Amino acid sequence: MKNKEVKNKEYRGVVDEIREQQKKMKDMTFKEKLSYFWYYYKVHVLVTIVVVAFLGNWIYEVATAKDFNFYGIMLNSSYLDSEPLEASFAEYAQLDTENYECYIDTLSTLSYSQQSEYDFSTFNKLVALVQTKDLDIMVLDGQVCYNFSTNGMVADLRTILTEEDLAAYEGNIYYIDYAKVREAEEADDTDTEILAEYEKRNSATPEEAAAEAESHRYPETMAEPVPVGIFIADSPFVQKTGCYSKLVPIFTFSSTGQRAETGKQYLEFIWNDEIPFENMITYY
Repeated sequence: MKNKEVKNKEYRGVVDEIREQQKKMKDMTFKEKLSYFWYYYKVHVLVTIVVVAFLGNWIYEVATAKDFNFYGIMLNSSYLDSEPLEASFAEYAQLDTENYECYIDTLSTLSYSQQSEYDFSTFNKLVALVQTKDLDIMVLDGQVCYNFSTNGMVADLRTILTEEDLAAYEGNIYYIDYAKVREAEEADDTDTEILAEYEKRNSATPEEAAAEAESHRYPETMAEPVPVGIFIADSPFVQKTGCYSKLVPIFTFSSTGQRAETGKQYLEFIWNDEIPFENMITYY
């Protein structure tokens, strides 16, 4: 009963306060009312404006967003301007850019040695893109390529390229030994040899990482070689832009990509010596 009386008393106090404020405003001019309102409710107004602006922008982006007709990631590239790259490839592949978006990410980076919050964010983004089947191709350095290949994020080239296609890149094909992949999957957390190899690969110096990547050119040294990527360091794209001067770039197809033919066109594109890739460099 006492609680009810307290609540009633509090309610009456609020009502009386509202009535008092209404009496004050009754004899005010419009300018005085506006000033009074702003003094007491400016925080509420500002928060409302921010929320409405955010929702409006979000609704606009959703309503005007285009579906992708190509989505590529040039991971850990440097000094590469995405806009002329996208425009040049869209023209080369005759993509419809009026109704669809050709998107090539040249800004994302991922390092296994630093393991920063940004690295985790990039990794999660890539996993999400593979899961949603939005991603078509990835250009990765050796360390990232090996890990992505063993995690099922990179496609077996034989499911996308013909024997004739693969023959054209002979000597530049990146293989993984799937027998070793299975061995690592079956090992437990106490297998010191597997763990030591993993740590060594992820903490390698640039020189060690380059040497490790080069070892994947030789399927004859593997028990069960699977082709998963193509070395592109000698391509006109890399040679003219210098965007992978300190890394070993490897072209891969996403294991869940839905636009394999466009991905194949992009692979041809970066090996085309007639494309002015030197115009796609930026220094910001």
